[in-house]
Amino acid sequence: MKILHVDTEKGWRGGEQQLLYLIRGLREKGVECAVACRGGSELERRCREEGFKTVPLKGNQTSDIFRLAVIGKEFNLIHAHSAKAHTVSVLSKGFHKRPVVYTRRVDYVPKRNFLTELKYRKTDRVIAISRAVRDVLRERFPYIEPTVIPSAVDLEEVEGGVDGKRVEEIRRELAGEPLIGTLAALTHQKDIPNLIEAAATVLRELPKAKFVVFGEGKLRGELQKLIEEKGLKGKFLLYGFVKEVPNYTKALDLFVLPSRNEGLGSSILIAMALKVPVVATKVGGTVEAVKEGETGLLVPPSNPEALAGAILRLLKERGLRERLTENAYRLVRERFSVESMVNSYFKLYGEVLR
Repeated sequence: MKILHVDTEKGWRGGEQQLLYLIRGLREKGVECAVACRGGSELERRCREEGFKTVPLKGNQTSDIFRLAVIGKEFNLIHAHSAKAHTVSVLSKGFHKRPVVYTRRVDYVPKRNFLTELKYRKTDRVIAISRAVRDVLRERFPYIEPTVIPSAVDLEEVEGGVDGKRVEEIRRELAGEPLIGTLAALTHQKDIPNLIEAAATVLRELPKAKFVVFGEGKLRGELQKLIEEKGLKGKFLLYGFVKEVPNYTKALDLFVLPSRNEGLGSSILIAMALKVPVVATKVGGTVEAVKEGETGLLVPPSNPEALAGAILRLLKERGLRERLTENAYRLVRERFSVESMVNSYFKLYGEVLR
């Protein structure tokens, strides 16, 4: 079996990590995988480091369609991992004649236009990473039945990626008591202003605390301005993109995901795997990992007061933190393993090809 995975994103986010988990697992099953992705991207670099064939894309729709039209004929199946990848995979299908499957990772309603309708009608199988994403797709496209395959976290890699000395170095560098943060792109979806507003409230009660966001994005300037307007300069840091995700996550006393919407939230799974307590907004597929009062605390989206209250509660109640983190770790191990995800995709490919 030969699978061409397509991802047109420029940066490195949860979807790209999931793709890498998948192709590693498929290789162990004897499946030959190649990745069509942006030339010079972090995904291309990591795939090449691990010995996977890469097909460079330009990010230009017409050019990428013709590239896939030619290269797609060498594979049994095309797997699109992002919205633009879905577009070029389907529009090249008339040339390469291979089945196309698509993994959707976001929980907002797809656009209502001819191209979107065409894409979904021409897709052989649609995968949703959570029940929330599946339900949105069902309502928008009643003629499809998405398969739910949750995102995963590689416990061995995440736990093995923690260096105690490095974690302490990060904690000393950031110097927050406690240290509260998140791993998120600086986008509207992640709603960092929600966390900034909540931080202002928390810091009035815990002035030695520090907030940090590990991630990069086009809203950096706008967010930095808000931080300064709130008088939080030096107390709320936009740290930038980090590669040592396990170390930076483990350095936190509390992980917060303040999103407006979320397909599932793979960064939450990493925090849970590292036994870092989690507060998140009650949106999309987040509730399938963060169960209120069991594996974390949930608050309404775009509600800084509620978010600040949950942060303060979890920081003050040690017994609650310990109970939630143990439950969360167990849930990740049982439900969100890479082995389970890979097996599910392997089975799905076989069904499509038959």
